[in-house]
Amino acid sequence: MTKQEFKEFCQAKFFKRGFKKKKKMYYLEGTEVLCGIELQKSNYGACYYVNCHFFIGNYDCPACYPTSYESDICRRIAVLSKDTINGQHFMDALIEYEKYDVNELKPYFERAFDDFILPPVLEGVSVFLEKKSHYFSSVFPKDYDKVMGKIQKIKSKTS
Repeated sequence: MTKQEFKEFCQAKFFKRGFKKKKKMYYLEGTEVLCGIELQKSNYGACYYVNCHFFIGNYDCPACYPTSYESDICRRIAVLSKDTINGQHFMDALIEYEKYDVNELKPYFERAFDDFILPPVLEGVSVFLEKKSHYFSSVFPKDYDKVMGKIQKIKSKTS
């Protein structure tokens, strides 16, 4: 797949789920969580990362949406690499798009939306508490307390 085909594939997947593009990121607003997805070009060839950012809180002004640098939690969509280590394929967030076709990437994107992108947006911050290890593996220890404080503040307002 070409770079343009990869970008169009990603955009179609994002739009299908209600994401809207604002500047360089695609956003989907929930009641307690805003999700932003961006494509990050790699410096190491024909590759992209698909970064999923979660912003905890209510963001009702699209013109004021935060940037990736302000995210509380960040994950990446991973796919089964075409390369091997010791003869074994591995999950890799560095997507070498020229090595794939749409049908090969589709199940990984579908699983990412179902497993970790949409649940917090649709169900709220309680998903982060129920699946801590799923979401907090990418949160720096010094930021963990800050993020948990934001979640607890929202939970106390809704209780």
